[in-house]
Amino acid sequence: MTLPAQLNHEPDSGSKKKPNTLTGVIMFLLLAAAIIIMAFAVYLKSIGYDFKDFSIERALDYARSNSRTSTGPDAADISFSQDGSVDFKVYRENIILLSQDGVKWYDKKGKLLQEVSLTMTRPVIRISKKYMAVVDISGRDIYMFKEKTQLWTRKLDNQIINAEVSEDGNCTVVTQSREFKSAVLVIDANGADKYTKLCAEDMVLGTKTLNDGENIIINKVNTKGIKAGTQFEFNNFYEEKPYAAIDIADNVFPVLQSVGGNTAAIGQNIILFMDKQGKELWRKNAQSVFCTAPGSSKYVIVAGKFNDTSGASSQRVLVLNQKGEEVYSFEQPENISGMSAYGDRLALRTQRSIYLYTIKGQKLGHYIAKNEIKDAYLTGANEAVVITGGNISLVEIK
Repeated sequence: MTLPAQLNHEPDSGSKKKPNTLTGVIMFLLLAAAIIIMAFAVYLKSIGYDFKDFSIERALDYARSNSRTSTGPDAADISFSQDGSVDFKVYRENIILLSQDGVKWYDKKGKLLQEVSLTMTRPVIRISKKYMAVVDISGRDIYMFKEKTQLWTRKLDNQIINAEVSEDGNCTVVTQSREFKSAVLVIDANGADKYTKLCAEDMVLGTKTLNDGENIIINKVNTKGIKAGTQFEFNNFYEEKPYAAIDIADNVFPVLQSVGGNTAAIGQNIILFMDKQGKELWRKNAQSVFCTAPGSSKYVIVAGKFNDTSGASSQRVLVLNQKGEEVYSFEQPENISGMSAYGDRLALRTQRSIYLYTIKGQKLGHYIAKNEIKDAYLTGANEAVVITGGNISLVEIK
């Protein structure tokens, strides 16, 4: 008996489908493998892996050694609302969280130690080793603390532009002025007015009292030229006229740092070093300065793009002594947006990572955050307080 043609062909059509099914499975597995490899490559890049000498074994070892870690179950893990203006600092071994509603003190385990309710528009924290000021930028209020004790509070007559706190408790404040371009006020640790300077022609960007407590440097922006320039004016509290001035054309210096008994001014492409007599000691040029590490009493530590002796440029971290000499210099792991110093350790912050180095340039560790890092502060040889979106945590960098 002869089978119908359509039935006679059924075994053949079935045999043709099997290779197609097998090919689909193979293609799916290859696609999945490609996605996994691509994701792993992106992860390796995010943690700073160098692909020049790539191998699977080295890549896996690098990923394991650079995985994110914390200091354990007792480490701080503090959540906060991102609504409105928020500022953070590490002060006297405590984590300070400042919002428009007030200021909170936490210990390293995340325990709330103290809370003070305040109402501010744009609150910022300014600290020295002993003192902390809570300042309402664009508002008029200042609150001065020593550890967790409030020493005094003031409501000024004009809006605040900037403020700093010295080691001896002087709070230097730049304010707007009804009759002048700006004004400078120094308030001592007891809340008494110590010095006032009205600036008629130039806008004041910032001020800092010098280490003897009787002199002040005023950072003025001169806008008369084609490009904004700077005048550093040195004043004594008890004299009407300045005793020295340094003019720098076509540059603005947003950062002033005390280094020993001298002052470092950091601009976009110049680092300037001055003594308290108002004399320029040295300057260092750069293609671009990215950031600086505050708090060192011996060095000026900056990250940026610099030219070497041959004229070639590279992104480096420079450690300069008070003579302007490069004591240490090393290449950055990637573009960095902030630095923190603790003893001989440096934390270099990027968008998602923190690299731990010695001041000599030896890499000690690497931490990777789940979210974008807003700020980071070294609090020990290998521990740091890390602020990400809506969270503060204490982590171990290794």
